[in-house]
Amino acid sequence: MSKYYLHSVGVTGDIKDINHSIYDLEGILKTGAILTRHRRNLIGFGFNGTKYISLSDYDKRFDNIYKDDPKFFDYTAYAMYSTKAVSILIDKSKVNAIKPTLVEPLDNSWSSLFRMFGAAYDLISKRMSDLPDEVQVFGDIDEDAFCGITIPIKDINEQFNIEKVKQVYRRIKELLKRYEYHMGIYDVEDLQHEIVSTKQIDNIVKRSH
Repeated sequence: MSKYYLHSVGVTGDIKDINHSIYDLEGILKTGAILTRHRRNLIGFGFNGTKYISLSDYDKRFDNIYKDDPKFFDYTAYAMYSTKAVSILIDKSKVNAIKPTLVEPLDNSWSSLFRMFGAAYDLISKRMSDLPDEVQVFGDIDEDAFCGITIPIKDINEQFNIEKVKQVYRRIKELLKRYEYHMGIYDVEDLQHEIVSTKQIDNIVKRSH
């Protein structure tokens, strides 16, 4: 059993925006916390609303109950976000995560859109999500709960190249040093082995082919 949640940073759902993800990561590291939309005076669009933070339960990352439907083949927070952005590893024991009630994916029906808008604007107190692996935490998540950073190596390499992967790795390493964080960097597909050199990235990419 994994002891981690993942908080994907600056997510757009597109690996092409990996630089935006790193930019937002720096803001979090500098602040020393993952702040809710409410604390950042932002209005977003998602089941976590403005006062909750969404995380992916790493143990549930492959629990896609919709996989038989081609439209929702990769319908988990992990597949949609954690493999498309850098993520912060969160120690499960340091946060009080809530498992939302699972609802059907958005289908543009009135009832579906009402659920989403109601959650996004805090009009509904009941926690809901259409992603099977999502959990939510009320309020900010302090840096004491941070225990690593993950990189979606496979997806970055496929979209760009191995040099881009190494560039991302070096940038994150630089940010951790600048803001004095003593935690490791990992491939999102392997939390058992910390990446300590670009040579390891070469080996990871070779194994993925």
